[in-house]
Amino acid sequence: MKELTIAGLLAALLIAFVCIGCGESPTAKNGSKSAPNKGETPLPTATVDQLASGKEVFEANCAVCHKADGTGGAVTVEERSLDVEDLTSSKIKGFSDEKIIGYIMKGVPNEGMPAFKDKLSEGEMRDVVLYIRKEFYNK
Repeated sequence: MKELTIAGLLAALLIAFVCIGCGESPTAKNGSKSAPNKGETPLPTATVDQLASGKEVFEANCAVCHKADGTGGAVTVEERSLDVEDLTSSKIKGFSDEKIIGYIMKGVPNEGMPAFKDKLSEGEMRDVVLYIRKEFYNK
């Protein structure tokens, strides 16, 4: 009987130990092991499908101006010279996802960025933001 009690306790401890690892810590839900520094946007987690979608949408709609590596700079689009934002800059890294999505949706007409609200879904815009954060900020 004593062996049965000890075995039962060990099994309960093992189950409890495994279940403790199942819960998300407050920092784990941001895809980060440590809390972000003040003023920094934490890097989000992304699925393979979201990253693939984000890459596809970025290459089809954004890379023309922002370049494949996100660095932007001087480009000519439709006979118009533009100085395109560097998506890898500290300035853009500090923007919230919502702020970046707002720029994608509404565009920045005086800087030559078109609005994509009628061309991309909100999900595609979010995938692009995840792709930018994962691809350009982890280097």
